[in-house]
Amino acid sequence: MTAPAAGGEPMDPRSVISVRNLVKHFPIESGFLRRAVGVVKAVDDISFDLYEGETLALVGESGCGKTTTSHCVIQAQRPTSGQVLFRQDGDQEPLDLAQMAKKELKSVRRHIRMVYQDPFSSLNPRMTLMQIISEPLVINRIMRERAELQERVAELLRMVRLDPSAMNRYPHAFSGGQRQRIAIARALALSPKVVIADEAVSALDVSVQAQILNLLKELQNELGLTYLFVAHNLAVVKYEAERVAVMYAGRIVEITETEALYTTPRHPYTEALMSAAPNPDPATKDRPRIVLTGEVADPSNPPSGCAFHPRCQYVQDRCRTETPALVNVNGPGETPHHAACHFAAELDLVGIAGGRRSYTENGGS
Repeated sequence: MTAPAAGGEPMDPRSVISVRNLVKHFPIESGFLRRAVGVVKAVDDISFDLYEGETLALVGESGCGKTTTSHCVIQAQRPTSGQVLFRQDGDQEPLDLAQMAKKELKSVRRHIRMVYQDPFSSLNPRMTLMQIISEPLVINRIMRERAELQERVAELLRMVRLDPSAMNRYPHAFSGGQRQRIAIARALALSPKVVIADEAVSALDVSVQAQILNLLKELQNELGLTYLFVAHNLAVVKYEAERVAVMYAGRIVEITETEALYTTPRHPYTEALMSAAPNPDPATKDRPRIVLTGEVADPSNPPSGCAFHPRCQYVQDRCRTETPALVNVNGPGETPHHAACHFAAELDLVGIAGGRRSYTENGGS
């Protein structure tokens, strides 16, 4: 596994998608003439690799930029700057989606599909399942004959564990979990390589969430899919993802393999997220509860230095003035563990797996 690379470095051969120095700023306009008076730094210079066949989770509080990142990857929102490199085949030269025209993107989007958060609003209530699921096939001119389309839609419905006899019914006749299965079937219609799941289970009941998560795992194994999984529920992420990237105020503050992140977090913000997550293990009942003070960093006016420093219990003077880089804090031969904290190597933080671990205060105030 390699470190997130800066712009201009070659794409990792294991990667399907490589994001390099991605920036997405939204202008703040004011007055009758709508003049720009500032910007909202929704995504502020992030880099990561999405490896073939894996699930990479983006996690963080609401407003941290994870959904905007996923939209920039699929080019639903065009980045302000940076690269989104996509390699369809192993021997193919990567394409920079951020530089492609809309007409060129149409053919690429066949290979990168999206499942949205709300299954109620993501499906057209005036279309039958047959029309909804077959629409990508018709638009991309892959199939046109009705018999052929019906056969493919039936296959997709069986794939998501729904009865093909329901293809002539409308979305209102289905439960939330069934509607999300329909949305997944639509995403799979074009046999994509990458699926972006944007909070795909957060609108569902807990028992239904488990069914959808199991389905996504099964489909990944059957079809060799690669997932970019956007979520805020750490329990879901622990089950679903091989690697996790934690975002705060438009930046990635920590990224590593899931097990390492949960047992030995290296960023104070990750520790706080772990503390807030419910854990049914009785052995962890004495785990300290970290209550963050202050407000979430304003992306239109972020704090100087580390954006998390106004809420961090380990803050020191350096944190207020210097922006920490995302660097590997592990030694040679160890699993890379990148964190954007000046004291990531010194702090001994509390994870979510196992009992309480000791702190190294390191002179924090």
